[in-house]
Amino acid sequence: MIDEVNSFYSIYEAEQSPEGYEFVSTCYKPKSFQLYQLMEPIKENYEQTHLNRLVTHKYPWEKFLEEGIQYLLSNNIDCLPPNSDRLYIKMENSEIVEVKHPDQDKKDYHRPNIRFGMIAGGKNIINNDYLKTTLCDKCNVLCFDSEIDQVIAAVQGNRTESFMIIRGISDYHDGTLNKEWQPFSALCAAAFMKTIIYKIPKPSRQNPNSHSNSEHDDDVL
Repeated sequence: MIDEVNSFYSIYEAEQSPEGYEFVSTCYKPKSFQLYQLMEPIKENYEQTHLNRLVTHKYPWEKFLEEGIQYLLSNNIDCLPPNSDRLYIKMENSEIVEVKHPDQDKKDYHRPNIRFGMIAGGKNIINNDYLKTTLCDKCNVLCFDSEIDQVIAAVQGNRTESFMIIRGISDYHDGTLNKEWQPFSALCAAAFMKTIIYKIPKPSRQNPNSHSNSEHDDDVL
């Protein structure tokens, strides 16, 4: 279930100490958890079914992804993923080398993996692989976003009480280095966002203070 005690987004700074490094964090979470409550059944259903679902089964965001691809292609906008997917790792000498995927099975990029967890950032964290690995192990950080501080500042500046950040993770090492994956990963994030939007109850016409379920609600599990 949604944990309203823990934060979802954190900005970390690493300060050197005699023992090594100490992390100073500023953590954020929305005042209203409505969006996360709407997402919870989607999350539970996905985690229970995505490993053993039928080949023909499609989640709502996968249908939205296909619709988005067709729409963009019809307007001569290329958003398809590259033909080859390369995995890189940073060595101790800071050299970046290409390695083989641990799973050699061909991926279906129209069935993206969905992950749920904390997003973190911080100016002296983003470019330090050791600090990022340490944070992942100690603080259960899912991914790092170089622009998360700007996003949080904008959210706070607009006094937005209910918010959720959905990111398309398009690169294994540094998503700012290569742009060719970004249009497709942005479309994946937008497709999942559309899934959440369809779960938001609509105000009733007879009574604006009451809400009815979305007409797509039965399809969005």
